[in-house]
Amino acid sequence: MVGQTIRLPAGTGRRIGCPTKSSVLALLFILATTAAARDRIAFIEFFGYKGLDPEAVRSALPFHVGDLKSPGMQAQARATVKRVTGRDATNVAFICCVNDGDAAIFIGLPGASSQTFVLNPRPKQDLSLSAELTALYRAMEEAESAAAIQMEVDTPAGYRLMQDPKARAAELKLREYALRHEDELLRVLSLSSDNDQRATAADTLGFGNRSPKQMAAFVYGARDPDDTVRNNVTRALGEILRADPAAMAQVPPDNFIDMIHSGTWTDRNKSSDVLGHLTRSRDPKLLARLQSEAWDSLLEMARWTADGWSIDARMILARIAGLPEARTLELSLASPQTFLDAIGQR
Repeated sequence: MVGQTIRLPAGTGRRIGCPTKSSVLALLFILATTAAARDRIAFIEFFGYKGLDPEAVRSALPFHVGDLKSPGMQAQARATVKRVTGRDATNVAFICCVNDGDAAIFIGLPGASSQTFVLNPRPKQDLSLSAELTALYRAMEEAESAAAIQMEVDTPAGYRLMQDPKARAAELKLREYALRHEDELLRVLSLSSDNDQRATAADTLGFGNRSPKQMAAFVYGARDPDDTVRNNVTRALGEILRADPAAMAQVPPDNFIDMIHSGTWTDRNKSSDVLGHLTRSRDPKLLARLQSEAWDSLLEMARWTADGWSIDARMILARIAGLPEARTLELSLASPQTFLDAIGQR
């Protein structure tokens, strides 16, 4: 059993499920609104920059590590990317919380390692979840948000359970509902035209029992047209694979190899989590595919200095390099340069 630290993406106010990472193999995010305790910029990281100079963008930014976070920084980052590269940023994500309240900024650049992630058609049916589930889900969101900016979470059964008693009780109530209403959740997730309804269905379905229908819905939903739905289903898959390695047989890697090139930060964050679990078997065909199809994107993530978010990419790259698992684990927590030296990269 591995404890996880919840970190809340700053100022999103969106559905639970946005990514974060904490201990060695356990990485989790929850999307919610919260006030940061310190509210400074702790890290500025880039992705998708092959063929571009991320340091030129960094030096041109009007804000730096250590500055107080302000509402205009996202627009400033986008304007800077446009001015320096001549093209639009693919994503600017502010992620809380580092050092009990500071934020990490992840900026997607439109380089050769950023590729279009092909999405499913948008569902068209007017379907909504029950009023009972809506109330249960709202209560869980409020309890999780109120628990703490950072709170230990366990996923031994394949779904999150916070240590805070009120939050855990709300999560278990949601699980009770999920166990009795799988068909409703599957129907809304696959057919509803409403993004929020699908996102709620995805998160709730993760609290249900494992079933072939559930797993298939999550694999398909990894290409949902809404980024929060994709985040929720992929996070749920990560939690399931962490608790039950046997479930890997039901998760083809194709969607997640494609997703690692996405211009959206949550896609990269969550797909690296899933691929981190899938590569534990060190299947030579999967490792060869990742080396030929995803090396550049994984290497960009492995270079991040932001606490924890580089772990999965480093684990995958170290396995590709053939390093022993104990050494792989050790290097996942090392400095970027130590890691890069170990796999023979600059």
